Amino acid sequence: MKQRRKTAAAVILLVLTAFFLLVGRSAQWALEEWGGLNLDEILYTLTQPLHGTDPGILRNYAFYAVLPAAAAVFVIGTSALFLDKKGWKIPVIPVFCVIAALFGIFQTVRFGSRLGVLDYLKNSKERSTYIEDNYVDPEEVELTFPEKKRNLIYLYLESMEVAYSDRENGGIFEENYIPELTQIAKDTEDFGGSDAVQLNGASSWKYTTWTMGGMFAATTGLPLKIPLETQGVDTNYMSTQDSFFPHITALGDILLREGYVNDLLIGSDATFGGRRLYFSTHGDYQFHDYLYYSEHGLPPGYKAFWGFEDQKLFSFAKERLGELASTGQPFNLTMLTVDTHYPNGYVCSECENTYASQYANVIACSDRQVAEFLEWCTQQDWYEDTAIVVSGDHPTMATFCDGAPEDYTRKVYTAYLNPAASPVRDEMREYSTVDNFPTTLAAMGVQIEGDRLGMGTNLFSDLDTLEERDGAQKIESELSKTSAWMSAQAHVKPVTADITYGPYDEENSTLSFTIRNVSSDRIDGFRCCMRMYGYKTAAGSDYIKWISAQPDGEGGWYAEWKVPNDQDYNGIIKLQATCMVDGARSHVLDLHYYAVSFGAGGENCRWYECDTSGKKLEGGLGNADD
Repeated sequence: MKQRRKTAAAVILLVLTAFFLLVGRSAQWALEEWGGLNLDEILYTLTQPLHGTDPGILRNYAFYAVLPAAAAVFVIGTSALFLDKKGWKIPVIPVFCVIAALFGIFQTVRFGSRLGVLDYLKNSKERSTYIEDNYVDPEEVELTFPEKKRNLIYLYLESMEVAYSDRENGGIFEENYIPELTQIAKDTEDFGGSDAVQLNGASSWKYTTWTMGGMFAATTGLPLKIPLETQGVDTNYMSTQDSFFPHITALGDILLREGYVNDLLIGSDATFGGRRLYFSTHGDYQFHDYLYYSEHGLPPGYKAFWGFEDQKLFSFAKERLGELASTGQPFNLTMLTVDTHYPNGYVCSECENTYASQYANVIACSDRQVAEFLEWCTQQDWYEDTAIVVSGDHPTMATFCDGAPEDYTRKVYTAYLNPAASPVRDEMREYSTVDNFPTTLAAMGVQIEGDRLGMGTNLFSDLDTLEERDGAQKIESELSKTSAWMSAQAHVKPVTADITYGPYDEENSTLSFTIRNVSSDRIDGFRCCMRMYGYKTAAGSDYIKWISAQPDGEGGWYAEWKVPNDQDYNGIIKLQATCMVDGARSHVLDLHYYAVSFGAGGENCRWYECDTSGKKLEGGLGNADD
């Protein structure tokens, strides 16, 4: 009995050791991956559907956090067993458990400090009206388009920033990794002034420093400040909505009304991050993404990185531009590159091995490809009537620029090619990506009453931007606070459904539930999970089984699991219903728990419905007391 208690204690301590190591390594990984983001932005990213992501990110996390924690626990456990057999009295497992706990706590505190968790909690309790006080509704502004409407190519460059240049040109490196883009910005317009030696670019405000945030800012003049929880709703609900900020007027809305064809061309699945929903409801964009080209142009089963690489993106863009130009309608082709995505970028067949860093080689390759594409554009018949905006979507999340001086302001690369306007102020402007909204229209020859849209300012005008007027520090502080106005604009509607949980079927060892009356028409199915806490698989992890719910023939959905019973069990089983939208897991609709015990083979089964702690639900089903 004493030996059994000793073994049980050792197992518990090893589990705690694994937990603390995993927490600590996860915090380290998160800081390396997302150290440039704030807590809101990380939570937004984590709560988006995984459908369409690069699986390399998940592999990176597994290798960085999960495997080292598992390996360390294995070594500690085997070492303790070996020393115990040798008669050593060193308490190996307790000592390492304490070390792991200190490590986990230290890294968690470091994570919280770096990402401003305390500031986040403090600011979330304060309210601000800064956004609505400085918002100019495009519906209340007269926009006058030229008689001959100009086309638009908006080229978002993944994680492209001024810092990639050398110090002489305003970057932070000895080498200039973007010499072509540097020259393009100098030859065109980056609002640095005619006498500027260094590159200028746009700063990224809070809530604009990830791809969807950056695209939203540039097309609405607003930061993508979504309430992380509204009546129990997390940001994954955006994919279940009928619209994305339905009361906000975006660039696509304006161009659609003016007879433009809007087109989104990207090398990944447009569903990820809410892009499909946003661009479909704000401009009725046609989608030419990875899913489209999987059926029209890519070899069967082809996938590279997030979908297809930029080499193919630019090839498809040239073809698509020819199609758009032939229609006779003005067009807006919005593009997004992907090869320079963190953590290390994608090495394509055109990449050269010039630098020691893979990311540097990918950036340099992207520089050459973008320059070649833009040069091709200048040779086309439609170029004379086309404005081109080239802009980074956000600063990189990779560690590549971590060596930037503390007083250095990292800005996304920005260049306006062939604009139909010239800057009134010939000087270095301080601006952000929200200013691209009115400035893009001005570059197309549109006259903007008051020269402001959203929170943005037309940079071709003589008006101060909000950043020039108020300073970045004040803006960041105000954006950190709760905005009731932005929450109202998000217009998030909770998804509801009637879920009926069945009893534990002792004869067949099954659990089931039925889902009916789902409130959202966008939900096209359910992916459901059963997890048995403490029922260990051969790999030593809890038993987890995912299944797809099936239509029940009565307008609802039915899910049933076969509960394994080849070993004794006494624990909690969790059932989880997850909504599916466009084939991607969207968000968790509901969780339900059962406390179950049985012997090997399922004999002497005792069960009841319970809460997360195992306490029996009042009025819940079951054949046993808690």
